[in-house]
Parts: sequence; structure tokens; C-alpha cells
Amino acid sequence: MKKTIYICAAVAVVVGLAILNSLSNNDKILIEPEAVTQEQSKTLTEKSYFFAYQVDIHSAVLSESGSAMTFSELSWKMNFQPHASASTKSAAMLSDIVFMADNKLQTMPTQIPFLVKYQSRQFSDLDMLGLSEQHPLSVLSKVLDLMSYSLDSPLTFEDALGVKTFQYVQQHNVIERVVTAHQKHADNTEEEQWQITLNLSRPGTPLTLEYNNNQIWQRSGQRYEVVQTVSVKPITHTPFEPVDWQANHNTHILPDDNARGTGIEVTGDNFLEYIQSLKGNLDPNLAKAIGLYMLNNFDQSGLKGLFEQHENLTSAFIYALQKAQTLQAEQMLSDLLTDDELGVQVQQKLVMALGRFENASDIGFSSLRHVVEKGTNEAISDMALLNMGTMSKFSPVQSNQVADYLADKMRSPAHLSTAVLAVANSKNPKLIAKLPALLQHSDVQVRKNTIKSLGQMADYQDQVVTSLLASPEMASIDAFARVYQQANYKLSAMNIERLDGLYQSQSNPVIKKRLSTIMNM
Repeated sequence: MKKTIYICAAVAVVVGLAILNSLSNNDKILIEPEAVTQEQSKTLTEKSYFFAYQVDIHSAVLSESGSAMTFSELSWKMNFQPHASASTKSAAMLSDIVFMADNKLQTMPTQIPFLVKYQSRQFSDLDMLGLSEQHPLSVLSKVLDLMSYSLDSPLTFEDALGVKTFQYVQQHNVIERVVTAHQKHADNTEEEQWQITLNLSRPGTPLTLEYNNNQIWQRSGQRYEVVQTVSVKPITHTPFEPVDWQANHNTHILPDDNARGTGIEVTGDNFLEYIQSLKGNLDPNLAKAIGLYMLNNFDQSGLKGLFEQHENLTSAFIYALQKAQTLQAEQMLSDLLTDDELGVQVQQKLVMALGRFENASDIGFSSLRHVVEKGTNEAISDMALLNMGTMSKFSPVQSNQVADYLADKMRSPAHLSTAVLAVANSKNPKLIAKLPALLQHSDVQVRKNTIKSLGQMADYQDQVVTSLLASPEMASIDAFARVYQQANYKLSAMNIERLDGLYQSQSNPVIKKRLSTIMNM
């Protein structure tokens, strides 16, 4: 299975790290230090082999209006020096690590050691000493890739977005690159500025990198911009003890809760077995691990193929993507929703997954809105509107947008009956306060849905009973009987008396039976 990493994800961290993660795995040159022999070991402190950098990464996804949907800042210091007992490897250390995601400080280790092999102007065989690939700091290898350059021959990078070949040109102490070949796999536009500055007076000493990348994406009628800057600058080297670290030295450093599946290792051999297990056991931790595996090993067409080959497991596949809880997962659900070939039932499941996607961004909101406005299938359109209300509960950051949209739909006769139920799903008190005015609506379906929505709430029992007394249709009384049975309150004595009066005035035996059921609950 082809491993594909999208631009809008970084193993459940932030979209900005994904841009780096989508680069190829070729670990190239960082600087040009000289090889160190035993005879030279006494003067190592004078060599440029001891060098250090400050790395700062800033990332954001901007909506069409220019507001930040999600953003992050990741920074660290990294120091390099010869390893004590490995002549072909360098010891290195990350320290002063700070990771902020949407203004929330994330837990990071104090420092992380690693090893790198140096070969003729290239760093290769990066050994993170067992650090989980799901950890945000695994992006280090991509930073080294981004710092790569070659004045002798072009470098080619491949990722999920396509294949690029760069030619590097040096003028004085500045190196720049231009794209000489580009095979695109994705429908996006991109602009970047890349520049490395060298210290010509001391070849091989630390260099400075400044990188800016802007990408414009169109998805489900939504336009958004991915912005990232990477800055690498030399700093004073801080010595550390390059001990013989074990291969599993960093294994205990776990990724944060948003990026791990609690130690469950999903592989190609056990993938379908785990999916079968998930079908009968909706374990969110197992689902997250499966979801992350799917995102790392299948692109959109690959997932579509899975859905078609295993129709009885579609719900489990989609649930796993929902529980992955990454921007990449949200984007994948949105992209799959645009594929009409998947069928109505699968699209309905995708809609429900987006509505229940925790802390959804504008991507999920815009996808559901697009389905509603598209209106080619009434059932899917109605479900999308219902789940926009649900999104307000699972994604508080979207609550204002959802409220504005639902308020607009309540002014639309075509969507009113469904909008009423969506408002109830949203649990928004200000929107719910608008519903009593619809209890006497001329449209029977609107009135029925309003009773279903308000009948669950003790505070609105007086208005609901008044509505039933005014228009005692079977559909309305039956709707109230069903929701009141699930409600966590008891009708007041006054309202029971009012319903008893309605009971006495009725001749329809079915209505009388429903009223009797309500009064005796």
C-alpha cells in the first residue's frame, strides 16, 4: 500500500508540520563539516564540527476571510558534535523544545538525543533512537531535508503532492533554488521562497535558512490558505556528553494524546483483523490507531477501494477516520464526501462523522454547508444540516458559525423543518429560544419537529402542552409521547390536568391512548 501524507496533517499535530512531513525521506546535507580522525580529536573544539542552530517553525491554515482556522509554533535548539565511540556518526541533541498549538502549550520532553551519519556533504541514516514517528519532533528529519542543497547536481523530492526537482545556484554567500521539473499529484497552487546563507570566510560553519511557503487549496467549495515559515539560525554551541545511547533510548517519549493510539500497533498484517474487531467494539483508542494507520497508508482512491471491497466494514473505516482527530483526517472525510460514486449510505455516514468530529475546523463546517447548499440529494442535504447542529456540541470553536447558519436556515421555508431539529442538536440556548414561536406553524412537519425539539425540555412544557391543546393532531401528540418518554422531567400537575381535559374531549381512540400514556408516565 502506498504511503501518502497529505499537506494538511502531521500525525495529529498541526497542518504546518505536515508540510514538512510531506517532504521526502532523503536526509541530505546540513552543513559541510570535515571528517574527524583520532589524531584530530584533540583539536575538535576548534573545528566547525561543533555547531548549533535555533529552529523556529510557524504554521497556520487561513480561511477564505483570512482568519486563522488553526495555527502552531514549534521551536528547538539543536547541537551537533562528534560521537565518542562511533567514528562515522555524529551525536546531536535537541533542547529548549517549545510547541504551541492554537495558543495551548503542549507537553514536550526536556531534550532528545539522536545520531546522524555524515557522508560527503550529506547527513544520512538519521537515528532518532526509537522516538515514535507519531511524535511532533519526528519532523526533524524533514527540517534537515529542507536545509539540503547541492551545487553539483539537482535534488529531487517526492511527496503526496507530486515530484519536484530543484537546481541550486550560489551567488556570493547566498544559495537559492529553482524548480526545474514538477509533476503534480494535487490540485493546489503554491509559492515558496527558499534561501540559505553561508559564511564564506569559514567554509563548513553554520548556515542560515529562511523558508516561506504559501499554498491555496479549494475543497468542497471552500478556499483556504496554508502558510508556513521555517527559520534556522546559528547559535553558540552548548557541549553535552555524547554517551553510547541505546537504540531504544527515546522509546519512552510518547506523542501527545492527540497523536497516539495508546500503544496499539496497526500493521498491514493485522489491519483488517483490527477493523473487524472495531465493528463490534467501538473502542476509541483502537479506532484512533486504525485511523492514523489508514491516513499514513492510503490516499483517497485507496480508501474508496477499501469501502468498495469491504462494504460491511464501511462504518468501521469511517469511525476510525473520525477518531483519528487530525486535520488530515477531517480533510479526508471531506474529500470522500465529494465522491458521489460512494453511494448515499456511505455519504450519510461521512456526514455524521464530520458532525461528530471533535474540534472540527472550517474544513468540516464548510463541507457540511456545501452539501446542504448543493441540495442534489434531499436526504443527504437534510442530514448535513442536522449534523451542523451536532457539530456545535463537538466543536465549540464552530458554534458561532453554526448558530449564524442555522438562524439563516430558520428563515428559509425550504429548510425550516430540518433546521428546527438541527437547532435542538446544537443545544444553543439563544437559538432554542426562537423555537416556541413555531409551535403553531401552519406546516404540520415544522410543528411536529418543534414539539420533538422542545418536548425534551422541562422549561418549555407549558408552551408544548398549549400547542397540543390548540391543534391535537395525532402526529404531534405521538411526537411528544416519544420524546417525553426519554425526557428527564415530570409534567407539572397543571399540565397533566390540561392534558386530561384534552383526553376527555377526544373521541379518537388512538389519540386517547397516547394521551393516557403521557399522563401515566
